[in-house]
Amino acid sequence: MSQDFLELLRKYNIKPVKNSLAEHLREPDRFESFSAKTGDLLLDFSRTGMDQQVLKQLLAMAEDRGLKHARNRLFAGENVNFTENRPAMHMAMRSDDVLAGLGTKTATLVSDTRQRMLEFASAFAAGHLPGQPGQAVRHIIHIGIGGSVLGPRLLIEALGEGDSPQVHFLSSVDAHLRTSLLASLDPAGTAVIVATKSFTTGETLLHARRVMDWMEQALGREVAQQRLFAVSGNQEAVDAFGALRENTLYLPDWVGGRYSIWSAVSLASAAVMGADGFSELLRGAAEMDRHFQTAPLAENLPVLMALTDIWHRNVCKYPAQVVIPYDYRLRSLPAYLQQLVMESNGKSVDSQGRRIEYSTSPVLFGEPGTDAQHSLFQMFHQGTDIVPLSFIGVIRPDHGDKEAHAALLANMLAQATALATGTAGLGDQETTDVHRQMQGQRPSVIVLLDSLTPFALGQLLALYEHKVFVEGVIWDINSYDQFGVELGKVVAKAIQPALESDSTGVAENFGLDGILDYIRSKD
Repeated sequence: MSQDFLELLRKYNIKPVKNSLAEHLREPDRFESFSAKTGDLLLDFSRTGMDQQVLKQLLAMAEDRGLKHARNRLFAGENVNFTENRPAMHMAMRSDDVLAGLGTKTATLVSDTRQRMLEFASAFAAGHLPGQPGQAVRHIIHIGIGGSVLGPRLLIEALGEGDSPQVHFLSSVDAHLRTSLLASLDPAGTAVIVATKSFTTGETLLHARRVMDWMEQALGREVAQQRLFAVSGNQEAVDAFGALRENTLYLPDWVGGRYSIWSAVSLASAAVMGADGFSELLRGAAEMDRHFQTAPLAENLPVLMALTDIWHRNVCKYPAQVVIPYDYRLRSLPAYLQQLVMESNGKSVDSQGRRIEYSTSPVLFGEPGTDAQHSLFQMFHQGTDIVPLSFIGVIRPDHGDKEAHAALLANMLAQATALATGTAGLGDQETTDVHRQMQGQRPSVIVLLDSLTPFALGQLLALYEHKVFVEGVIWDINSYDQFGVELGKVVAKAIQPALESDSTGVAENFGLDGILDYIRSKD
């Protein structure tokens, strides 16, 4: 099966197009032919090397790969996460239509959890504990890691409106942030959210134990427990930790961490952006779900975005991809997408368990424009490797400085143009100094949001989720497991005793004896 994808590329004779990007951009109706829109989003992929024939071949390959059938299986709740024998039904957290297909018991549990979450969020936004108006909440410590932090942080930065409560995130096991944070907070005005599906995540529980010790020492165990909120699917582990059941929100096992932004994991975000705002986020994502399910492949944004990325990865052989949001409120979007893309599709074994012979996930990174123009873009324009870029722009800002926003959008469009055409696009001003020349031929896509609203952001994030799914189908890999995340944790547990004592433990098996001796000599 690992040869199927390569055979399809050969079958459709999909190969790089010889025309330059500058020539493509002069083609009549280029924008109309290589862009698509739904709701508040526009996808413009006209600055890529694809022509109409290539696009037609890629769409035929998606059909040949069984994309429509795979999409139906996803939304029907079949076990598309075949290595763990479970569905991937995060869409049910945002769409009642999808949720209804899971059965009455599950639908009721998820709906009740969503309602309780929004009630908790409204209480926090009003400055008190749920059901206890006299118990102040001015700060929330949200403890999690991976998607349990990346998603909520993105939402707060992008859509946060209120000044209270102030949310603080603890993720890395590094204690420096926690130590300084706790020294600055009053436990009597703080709520703690611990978000972990399994409630066994080592980094998260270490932070949670330390934070609760701090709170219990100041307030006593009973009062501290009232300020602890858990989001998990493992009730037994939550009980053992000491969280009250009335403060626990359910997280189903068919919601992966990098897809949990739609769930109660975003409790703190909902408190800051408002219950109505969070509901609009869900509505926008559900609208993208419907678009993905119903739009023809040739007009389907997730499909077109995925095929563009496959073109760059497997035909053009580009190893990396960059996301540059031209809106500071989306500054955490690259980090969020890093996990979504690389954890989902960083796989090298197909559905039959065979090693594959083609590239899957690119390396993805990025930072906001225009800052990135003064750090990353030198390599993008003149480096030896071509790196496709995805520009994310917002047409209407939420401030009144029209000049600043025009400059921001002008810079985004200028970078996309300059990357495509190089210095040749300057015409008579083109330099003859080879050190100042840029060859162009650097592809990019542009995604435009009408405004940065909860609805539009919901659409954007669901767009990327479904893009990842399409890529996984075409590559014949499982986009929903993440066994590679666990190996380093297992090894860390074996090494840690050697750092805490003089015993070498199993460290010698890893060739660490020398560096361990060096570390101990500095104690």
